[in-house]
Amino acid sequence: MNLTLLPKVELSSIEPNKFAIELIKTQIVDHFTQTGESPLELLVKSEAVVQLLEGIRADLKELVLDELNKYPGGKAEVLGSEMAKFESGVKYIYDQDYTWSKMNEEIESLKYALKEREKMLRTLPTAMVDPESGEIVHPAPRISTTTFKISLKK
Repeated sequence: MNLTLLPKVELSSIEPNKFAIELIKTQIVDHFTQTGESPLELLVKSEAVVQLLEGIRADLKELVLDELNKYPGGKAEVLGSEMAKFESGVKYIYDQDYTWSKMNEEIESLKYALKEREKMLRTLPTAMVDPESGEIVHPAPRISTTTFKISLKK
């Protein structure tokens, strides 16, 4: 793959703003659409970079949170971007409430019945008549989206 027409992208030279990122992305995509080169190698390499950056983010999370604690309101401006602490994944525990627990049991029972009905509709070979209701029951149509996945070697 000849990537000489692509801009050399070094992490330290990337402007941390949406416009610059969109510009680099557009240049790279345009290169592959105009030259007809296979984008597969680039996508495998980009997957490696994505996993690398996600790993860095996860490993530095506690250090970043500690650093943000030093700023008023847990917010800091860095390279023209705002970094801020926030609470995510907030959950409430309701199972101590009797009424909620009873309602949840009913819902779970209905969910189970719904899943069983879905299994039956998936495996139904042809339309049939429901003996109880007289309704014509049709197999569930199957739809999907074709995409791809990348599995990096260990």
